[in-house]
Amino acid sequence: MSIPQPDPRMRDLDFFVGDWHAAGRFHDTPFGAAKPIEMRIVGTSEDRGFWTVVRTEELATENNPAPLTARYVWGYDAAAGEFVAEWFDGNGGRATQRSKGWEDDRLVFLGTITMGGHTVPLRDTFTRTGPDHYHHVGETDLGNGWLTVDDEDATRVPDPR
Repeated sequence: MSIPQPDPRMRDLDFFVGDWHAAGRFHDTPFGAAKPIEMRIVGTSEDRGFWTVVRTEELATENNPAPLTARYVWGYDAAAGEFVAEWFDGNGGRATQRSKGWEDDRLVFLGTITMGGHTVPLRDTFTRTGPDHYHHVGETDLGNGWLTVDDEDATRVPDPR
């Protein structure tokens, strides 16, 4: 019996593997007031390459005394030809999303987020802006079209070795 191997498309997510620093903001939305955020992001390839896990941790600052943490688990559904994403955060939120994969330098995950007993559409867009940089935009639709909740610019932290 052969050992299962990750789908080769999982290599498409290798861009996110590593340590990142991101600066951005939460926008003024029904979820809360606008505030700047700084984040530490760590992406790892796990379970023999079947999953890419991206952990985000906002840094506590005077303007962000209650920082959010989150964990994204990304895989590939070969039968559907799509990437799958599950997200869990430190406020009890969870999301399920899917993506066709990179289109040029854009990766869009679309699905729903459940938080506080409500489920709404969620879209996360990652745009590569260089080999060690990306821009992320998180949006939700509360019934009046897409509303930007947060956006960040991430830079890979050089490996000290």
